[in-house]
Amino acid sequence: MTSLFKTIGDFLRQHDKFAVFAHIRPDGDAYGSTLALTLCLRAMGKDVLACNADGMIERYRFLPGADTLIATPVEAVEADRKIIALDTADQIRLGKVFHGWKRTPDVNIDHHISNAGYAPLNCIIPDVPATAEVLYELIRAENLPFNADIAANLFVGLSTDTGSFRHRQTTARSFEIAADLVRAGADPTDLAQQCYSSFTLGRLLLLREALNDTQFLDDATISYFHLNNDIYARTGTSSEDTEGLIESIQMVKTVEVAFMIEKTDEEFTRVSLRSRGKVDVQQIASKYGGGGHRLAAGIRSKLPLAELEVGVIADIRKALAA
Repeated sequence: MTSLFKTIGDFLRQHDKFAVFAHIRPDGDAYGSTLALTLCLRAMGKDVLACNADGMIERYRFLPGADTLIATPVEAVEADRKIIALDTADQIRLGKVFHGWKRTPDVNIDHHISNAGYAPLNCIIPDVPATAEVLYELIRAENLPFNADIAANLFVGLSTDTGSFRHRQTTARSFEIAADLVRAGADPTDLAQQCYSSFTLGRLLLLREALNDTQFLDDATISYFHLNNDIYARTGTSSEDTEGLIESIQMVKTVEVAFMIEKTDEEFTRVSLRSRGKVDVQQIASKYGGGGHRLAAGIRSKLPLAELEVGVIADIRKALAA
């Protein structure tokens, strides 16, 4: 990785203008990584746009630099502004507006095993639990600017994508990095409270709806629930509030695979999957054009909801029986 980090570091030093992106429906790693790199580049004196198809959602407005992140501009940025994609396994997941720019990212930094490398310069490390960890290693290896605000964003990215350091891909190195981020000024208590204990009342009502709908199959080895626009309307929430809901039904010790199936528009059905370890849900997701990791993956499909639901359950049963 040393030579690749140097190549990326040189690229960042050689250019003056950047636009930093992450995937649609952003989570803590997407936002934390975007803002960490943005603040790092600005500290280098660079002109940087921090962008996301969904703009900045309310849940992550506490992040340092969040007020500078904008929704993807309809008009493409100037040709000499270099584009960096973070935490995005497939370029299409940068969003429809970005797709309309007809630009390919110049740099692609990620940790998803399903990322095929769509940029001229790719840094994909699938055996680490978060893109924030990849960025930390890059920043430290290349002696790039590093301060408390950058550390806070990286800590949130690392913490949320490891399930608060509980997921199987969490390593000793992850804890070493977390310790260094705390030494640099990231406040683990405050950041944990913001990430995990600062939900709206609507989010709690949404959890209640999800639990009421939850189905358990095959001696409770499989669990799932549905979400739709009617549920969001009843609870005063949106798809922004779904992060972490699946973990609530995965807490049942017999559940090997949990998933959420969501229908919010006429064109697509979305499925999010989580595995305890026996099943590689990335393999299931890839069958439907999705991707992710062995223990956490997603699908966005034009198949009818009922057909997709039956297919995913059948695939999970097959994997459990193997």
